[in-house]
Amino acid sequence: MTSNISDVTVIVTGTGYRSLSQDTAPIGNVFKHPRVKANIGAWVAKELVEQGFEVLIVSRTVSKLQTLTNSIRIEHPNNRIDYCAVDLLDSKAVAEMVENIQRGKLIYLVHCAGLSAGSYKLPNDNPYLRVEETPIDLPCLEFDVIVKSLLILVQALLPRFELQEESRIVVISSMSGVRAVPLGYSHSAAKAGLHNAVRSLALELNKRRIYVSEVLPGMVNTGIYDPPAVQMAIAEMGKYFGYDYKDSGLPQMPPKDVADAVKLCLTSEAHILSINLVAKGQWPNLSS
Repeated sequence: MTSNISDVTVIVTGTGYRSLSQDTAPIGNVFKHPRVKANIGAWVAKELVEQGFEVLIVSRTVSKLQTLTNSIRIEHPNNRIDYCAVDLLDSKAVAEMVENIQRGKLIYLVHCAGLSAGSYKLPNDNPYLRVEETPIDLPCLEFDVIVKSLLILVQALLPRFELQEESRIVVISSMSGVRAVPLGYSHSAAKAGLHNAVRSLALELNKRRIYVSEVLPGMVNTGIYDPPAVQMAIAEMGKYFGYDYKDSGLPQMPPKDVADAVKLCLTSEAHILSINLVAKGQWPNLSS
């Protein structure tokens, strides 16, 4: 990494958290609350602030952005964290967000957007559905949220990236993008589209000193796998790979592990193309 960390503003999309109860009391620190689970984007933002980057967190929900910002400031009051509520499928709003970032500031992008951030209500909060149960509009909706939004972001950022000595993009994808799963018609299709979009970007933008990396995690403990319907689906899915999670529970890695992979992509002197990681005990298939 040729730039000084403190000179870089990292846009982190898809930041949020899940409340595990109906308790309406103020949350306080999201990262230490016993009934709240921060998602990957939130942990990426926290770890990057701790590293010394200036971070701009992005999602659609102002209240969650405020709570996350305050949570990070509790632990790092002297570091720089801000937020912007933006619909990433609104190209005009995204362009305005980029325009409002101080001129002369170096910008990097970490794209963590997904349906789990709350832009679409999944049946029983479960993205892993039998083909006959999959809503017809779900594949296109999931594709748009992660692939179309990335295109909008990159197009808005390119004029700024072209002026920078070096730029970096890290996209959080999924192992489902390189290894399809049963009960995953929509999820596997959308993530595979994202995976190939990222590879295309990496090849096209490399000569313009824009280095694109992909982090592909398996199951991460962000609350996505807490609903009973999801646990049943994953247990059934695991049997196809010779794993029985019905009694042992689902193996999940901490979201901080994914954030650590993102930090490596942003700070390494190498251009890291991809990092694949699964929880210990999850099936480690790398391709279908």
